[in-house]
Amino acid sequence: MSNGTFAELPPENMPDNINLPDEPSVMLLLPHNKYLLGTADRNNGKWIYASVKPGLASKDVFLYDNEVLSLLNDGASPTVIPAGTVNALKRELFSLTEPPGRYEPTVLMLRTLIPKHEIFSGIYNKIPDEKKFNRAMKNDLFLSKLYWTLRFALSRNELETVRRLAAWIKADPKTFENPKYKMKIWFSLLEVPDKKIMDDLEKLSFSKLEIQRMSEQHLSPLVLYNPISGRLVLARFGKVNTMFLTWIYLNHELYYELAENKKMSMTDIIHAVWGEYETQQTMEERSKYRGADD
Repeated sequence: MSNGTFAELPPENMPDNINLPDEPSVMLLLPHNKYLLGTADRNNGKWIYASVKPGLASKDVFLYDNEVLSLLNDGASPTVIPAGTVNALKRELFSLTEPPGRYEPTVLMLRTLIPKHEIFSGIYNKIPDEKKFNRAMKNDLFLSKLYWTLRFALSRNELETVRRLAAWIKADPKTFENPKYKMKIWFSLLEVPDKKIMDDLEKLSFSKLEIQRMSEQHLSPLVLYNPISGRLVLARFGKVNTMFLTWIYLNHELYYELAENKKMSMTDIIHAVWGEYETQQTMEERSKYRGADD
């Protein structure tokens, strides 16, 4: 357990008084006759810390990436699970878990975004067969990115993602694959970004004073031009009490491509870059779930 390596036990070695759930699950046997049980569901799994001794109530616990898990034991020292083991447990459970969201509502929404895509040709008021659709995604990275980003977003009721994906499509996703186009995006709850973001921005030739002056203005979006580096865009989203800031960097070439060649407004550019970021994050998240290698 110290290095995150597991040994699978045969069923006959399972301790008594443990009733495994019907859903796919992962179990880690621990000292003091305790165990950690993770059960797969569409909410990223549920974990409990329980005892093989009857009559003792189980406790819900939460596992966080790259963080040590300390489990309390009455009258004994805590059981400490290293971060590497925590990560490995989460990977194992994710690999048994179906990705969140549902096929039909996702594809119905998808058709409103790309009605002329070949996957929808020849069918009217129907949706493609799911197996056929999955086969199509294997050879169409654009379709796969769009479908999974939309599906994950709908499962979380994040409807603003639809607008960002529409802008991403307008920008042409292949644009962001061109190595001559550079972009970065950061999110901040504070008016002045934290040290890590500030360091990144300074490396791009934007000074602390310029950034502070931008954050003091309440125009949105706000654009700072740097003749050496490119443009820094500040936009505010959310409500008054839950406002957060989005900082976006575009080099000269990417800005010209989106603003001049594609005639996109600054608001659309912000959404397109954010949409690209979301698709990248989603594909990384999708890789953790069951069926990622199918």
